[in-house]
Amino acid sequence: MKALHERALRLLARREYTRYGLASRLKQEAGSQAALEALLDQLERQGYLSDQRAAEALLRKHAERHGVLRLRQDFQQQGVPATIARSLLEEARAREVRAGRAVWARKFGQLPETAMDRARQMRYLANRGFSRSTIAAVLGGDAGDDEEE
Repeated sequence: MKALHERALRLLARREYTRYGLASRLKQEAGSQAALEALLDQLERQGYLSDQRAAEALLRKHAERHGVLRLRQDFQQQGVPATIARSLLEEARAREVRAGRAVWARKFGQLPETAMDRARQMRYLANRGFSRSTIAAVLGGDAGDDEEE
């Protein structure tokens, strides 16, 4: 148990983990699920493990390069609780157009001249999780009524 605790602290010293993420990393070394849950509970009580901090760190790391749709997927993969994810995604949604413009400007820098270029730029932004309305705002087009979210 002591070795597992030390391993958990080493992992947490490098970066923030959600409870789910840390459990995934430690499950091979844990003797039992009960021992792992007890360790995770202890780390949360001590303040070393926090889903809120891990989600905020993930948002800081990815918000400038990815849209809300991609951030939502990242949160789900990392096991961020829905209540925490919802509030942080609202923050990201408020800044999504600005982030979309920055991503687009780094890659392209000029508006598309042909339909093929426009489609390529739209795919690029969509693959990074930006919504249709954000893509339309960045490229100066119509958002349409069928918002993807």
